Order: sequence, then structure tokens, then C-alpha cells
Amino acid sequence: MRRVRPSDSKMVEVDKVSKLYRGDGRSALAHAVLGRLLGGKRPYQENWALREVSFSVMRGESLGVVGGNGAGKSTLLKIVAGIATQTSGTVRVRGAIASQLAAGAGFHPYLTGRENVFLQGTVLGMTNAKIRTILARVVEFAGLDGAIDRPLWTYSSGMVARLGFAVAAHADFDLLLLDEALSSGDHRFRERCTGALQEIRSSGATMIIVSHGSENLSALCDRVMWLEGGTMRALGSSAEVLSHYQRALSDVRDNAKTRAAQSS
Repeated sequence: MRRVRPSDSKMVEVDKVSKLYRGDGRSALAHAVLGRLLGGKRPYQENWALREVSFSVMRGESLGVVGGNGAGKSTLLKIVAGIATQTSGTVRVRGAIASQLAAGAGFHPYLTGRENVFLQGTVLGMTNAKIRTILARVVEFAGLDGAIDRPLWTYSSGMVARLGFAVAAHADFDLLLLDEALSSGDHRFRERCTGALQEIRSSGATMIIVSHGSENLSALCDRVMWLEGGTMRALGSSAEVLSHYQRALSDVRDNAKTRAAQSS
């Protein structure tokens, strides 16, 4: 459960990482007391979000992570980012991290968009002077010229997502972590995100991009990891893994249609 610096050639090393959640949200003390009252029975359900996941990301590499809801994608990204702790295993990360893990994560609803840019930029390690140099580009990229001085609670979820991506993409970082960034906003903004990520990739930065689907990952990522039920089902070239993933999704849809037809 340590976070230590990896070798120079590897930006991220994840070794047999597992994450256990207890479904009822009670504290460990409450579980112990209830367990004694129930004669040793567990008063909760255990949910292993991740089970012994191992991989590494080389410097300058882009890794995509795909999988359905509950696959463990977001949990994995939070652990790499250092905002969640694994139950077991080791995570090694090198360099400065910029991330967009959820729409509005790290933002304050009662601060304006402009103030939130400074808040998030400071969290990402930038000075006020640096933030001022990127502010106009962030606002333009997010398309928030007319709203940047309004409080964040007046923004739509799409506006918040656009602002979060714009700040992360313009920060100084060695490792960029993105969770479903390519599914936020309208088609035009998603195209802009893809273009920005292609530029970031060309610059030699390292990226991990989590996605529910596989759109654009083949063009953005060197390799793709497929998570299912908290375990790694495949890790390899983008084309190969995404082909297997899409085939599996198609099989699930076909089976669902067959069951629906049989029950009607």
C-alpha cells in the first residue's frame, strides 16, 4: 500500500492491486460490534472493486482503459491519482499528475468559474502567475466566455465537465489521468478534446484514459486494458483489445435481444 517512485523508464507501475469496498458504509468498529452481536456473521456485503490488477505505463505512452459499469475503471484511476488507497498491492508513480476524474471534482460550487480555475490550478501545483498565462486559453477552450464569472452552481454538468478538462489539459504535468472525458460535452467539444489529446500525446506526455466505450481510443492510445468485474480481462494493442471488447459487447446485446424475443 506504498506509493514510491518507479524506475526512470516507467511512469506508472501497478503491482497486484486490489480494492475492497464494504457496501453499507458502516465503520470498521460498527462492523466489529455488529459481527459479535450476530454471532460472527458479517453484517455487510463485500465488494471487490479490483482484484490483483498489475500493469505498467512507460514514459510517453498512452494507455486506454475500457469496461462496463462496475468494472473498476474509476477506482483504478483514483488509486493511481493518489486520492484513494488500495486494500493491497503496490502503486508506483513518477512525476506531476493532472487529472479529471469526475465532472466538478475539486471545484467549489459557490466560486465563479474563474475562481475555480485558480483553485484547481493551485491544486495541480501551478503558481498564480502560471494560471494567469493559461486562463484565456482555458476559457476559450471550454467555451465559457460569457459564463466564466458566474458561480459554478449555475453551470450545467456539461459546462463543468468542459471547464475541468480545459484546466487539466492546459496544466503542467508528466502524467494526465482522464475519466470519461471523451463522453462529456457535445460532439464539437469532444472533437476538440480529441485534438487536444492528440497534441498532448505528440508532445511526449504520458496519459491514462478511462472510457465506458471505445470511441477514439484506438487513435489516442498505444495500448488498451479491458477490465471486467474488477479483474483484467485483456491488455494489449489498442486494435486487438478493442476488437475483442466490441465483439463481447455485441454478443451481450445479441443475447439480450434473443432473451427478449423468447419472453415475448
